Amino acid sequence: MAGSRNANTISAAVFHRHLVIGVVATFFALFPGKFMAAEAAPADKLSDGDKSCLGCHGTEGMQKDLGGGKLLSLHVAGDDFAKSVHGANGCASCHADIDLNSHPQKTKNISSSREYSIAMAKVCAGCHAEAQNESETSIHATLLAKGKQSAPVCTDCHGSHSVTPKTAYDTCVGCHNAAMDAHAKWLPNAGLHLEVVSCAACHAPTAQRMVDLRLYDGAAKKWVSEKEGLPQFEKWARAADTDANGLDALELRKLMAQINHDPAQPEKTLRGRIELRTAVQAHQLSDKANAIRDCASCHRQGAEPFQNVSISIVSADGRPLRHKAQKEVLSSALSVDSLREFYAVGGTRSTLLDILLVLATLGGLSVPIGHQILKRIVQKQLEREAQAKPDERGGA
Repeated sequence: MAGSRNANTISAAVFHRHLVIGVVATFFALFPGKFMAAEAAPADKLSDGDKSCLGCHGTEGMQKDLGGGKLLSLHVAGDDFAKSVHGANGCASCHADIDLNSHPQKTKNISSSREYSIAMAKVCAGCHAEAQNESETSIHATLLAKGKQSAPVCTDCHGSHSVTPKTAYDTCVGCHNAAMDAHAKWLPNAGLHLEVVSCAACHAPTAQRMVDLRLYDGAAKKWVSEKEGLPQFEKWARAADTDANGLDALELRKLMAQINHDPAQPEKTLRGRIELRTAVQAHQLSDKANAIRDCASCHRQGAEPFQNVSISIVSADGRPLRHKAQKEVLSSALSVDSLREFYAVGGTRSTLLDILLVLATLGGLSVPIGHQILKRIVQKQLEREAQAKPDERGGA
């Protein structure tokens, strides 16, 4: 009996403990925000030195009076800076001239916010010398050298304290908002061209170009972005590219089958864009008079952009993640289903499809032509029979 009571007591204790654990777990699951620490803000991960700077510069509306009614904003959004590509570098990487012992320098002479932006843009060359060299002969740098202060500098296109890969794209129309109307005057289907041809592909005529086949969601009508924390594209692309020499047409089909493995999700296709092979070359922007206006530069077999091909997806932070593909995927019949969103007249020709088209055309023409030939034969036969019957009656 004693053993039985002990066993019952132990069972009751175990049940009670499990019940308490279950209730507590359920309580925390239902009300996590009240008892669990909030996720740290991006700015909390900055260095102590940077946090010290943001102690003042993180204040909304902070600005410097330049005199004459002119103001210079000194506000830096801490979280935006922490998430930027410069966040890991820290404030001092660009503002090395600041001496914290004498900061702020009230005697520092800044004539205007624009002149300050132009002066600070020179700091970019310290890390981005290659891009700086490419841009020295660009139309933007040329205009600036001629004294046109409104000509864009680095920060006008890329931002300053919140530089992310996203800020480097789709920035041209911010200044050139009349570009669509200007292109529509001479460029057929200008809207589609501006969507699938990057500005620099034509306005940096000496740069090397490529075809970037980017994943596209036709249902949502937008580029596919990889989910943060779930990097799958590169893993799938490497698995499909078994010989690691670039995806061929069959390997591309395997990759697309993997991407579209979930029937509950909208089907993804590949929409091609004419891009520059390296982003640095985008700084070679020329005057519009020297921009490429020759349709044959893309719309002919063997055109230069089609000699270098990649498959890509937009990463969680906005930059393209690319995997090399063989140029033959653009003209292979095996790629037709995957490339429904990309076709350049004259540039992506498939020999097999050309043959099938000719055969289909001949097959279609053979029906009416054969019908007409057969009709003529029958008519002549009937005419001969009609002529023969009177002769037969006369002979009788």
